[in-house]
Amino acid sequence: MEKFTKTLRCMVVTPEAQVVDTEVMDIVLPAHDGLLGVWPGHAPLLCKLGRGLLRYHDLHHRAHYLFIEGGFGHVRHNEVSLLTRQAFTTRQITLGEAKEQLHKAESLPKTTIEEAQARTEAIQRAKYLINLTQDSA
Repeated sequence: MEKFTKTLRCMVVTPEAQVVDTEVMDIVLPAHDGLLGVWPGHAPLLCKLGRGLLRYHDLHHRAHYLFIEGGFGHVRHNEVSLLTRQAFTTRQITLGEAKEQLHKAESLPKTTIEEAQARTEAIQRAKYLINLTQDSA
């Protein structure tokens, strides 16, 4: 039987770098089918990640946010490992840059189904980045 602890280890890894490796109180991650909360003692889990904001509370109960874009999540023995294509912290993008991405996304063509879908995904991504910059304020 596993010993109960009050914290989780959170690791977020992209192909380029390890973005986060820290002890946290809780995590809310964007699974492909909605938000998923993980607390110490959570049952083992493997899930597909979606696009959205990941939130965790550090040991001082301060909230931290990251934008992640797809991948896989693994929960086991109070460790949460997230492998994602991209991850942005609040220090990596400004509100102005996020708004510029939204402006560019809104100007993308939408004449075919594929173009409309790509435009919608780009707009959604930009809106998540805007929320990321605002949640950090």
